[in-house]
Amino acid sequence: MNAKITSTELPKTTNSQQPAMPSNAATTVQTTTASASPSVTGPIKNAATPISSTPTADTTGSEGKPDTGVSTTPKAEKKPKAPTKMEIASAIYVRMSKQKEMTRKQIVEQFVAEAKLSAAGASTYYQLIKAKLD
Repeated sequence: MNAKITSTELPKTTNSQQPAMPSNAATTVQTTTASASPSVTGPIKNAATPISSTPTADTTGSEGKPDTGVSTTPKAEKKPKAPTKMEIASAIYVRMSKQKEMTRKQIVEQFVAEAKLSAAGASTYYQLIKAKLD
């Protein structure tokens, strides 16, 4: 008999995850694959697992939150930030635009000298500052 065996007629697999072989050699064998479960990869830790009594250098509180009351390193004082090139150029523009007969070329030259800008950058800064302030 070469009749196919349906899934209901196949013998059940054992706990060892090896497929059972039917007695008829002419039938095809279906293999089952088992996915790895968390218990297969390692032991599960539960409340019965002992906790180490050795203190650690961790400064977290009992709830896993950082303990804000304990400071191990003193905070450095914040240094005032250096003015940006835009702030320097803005101050130059305000100062020089108050003077009469100041040209764009003279203000751009001051940007290059004082704010350490390139000629192209100084020209761009001039346009941006002029549009913002005027």
